[in-house]
Amino acid sequence: MKNILLLTFLISFRAFSWEAPEVLEGACYDGCTIEMQTMYEKYLSLTTPPSLEPAMYSGECHHQSGSLDPETTHYIGLLIDTYNGQQTMSPVLQYFGEDNDMKDWTLEDARREMSEDWKKNGQFKLYPTSLTSHYDDDEGYPALVYWARQDQVTKDIYFMSYMRGWSTAFCVAHPNKTK
Repeated sequence: MKNILLLTFLISFRAFSWEAPEVLEGACYDGCTIEMQTMYEKYLSLTTPPSLEPAMYSGECHHQSGSLDPETTHYIGLLIDTYNGQQTMSPVLQYFGEDNDMKDWTLEDARREMSEDWKKNGQFKLYPTSLTSHYDDDEGYPALVYWARQDQVTKDIYFMSYMRGWSTAFCVAHPNKTK
């Protein structure tokens, strides 16, 4: 039911020039684990978009999905970079790993390892309190929607993702070491 409601919400904007809203609200309306709730509450408490200085981040995710155990930790790699004069946000979700394969990536490693598709398709909208992005399917409907906010003290990025019909991800990505 929750995916149907969110999908209906997203599709209802198809008639307009749709942009992801500045804040993802109501992400736990159908229930969240403690980890999800903690990440979501931190995301909501922050009021700053991520720094746009090129950097690699990585961390943990939990998914609200009929296909994934919500208690299982998955991982995220998040590259913020510039490509052809455009700033980009490039997330990669890693499922079922024993450890985060991207935790030691430097900025140079991430540029080399990340898919070329994200360099061209990772554009985002910068709001006063968040950074958002959406990717449309072949019919032009939002298939992936992302939200990100940054903790100015720890530099952690709280990242939310809606993957139509499959999952809502609650993630925290920590700055990777530069060397």
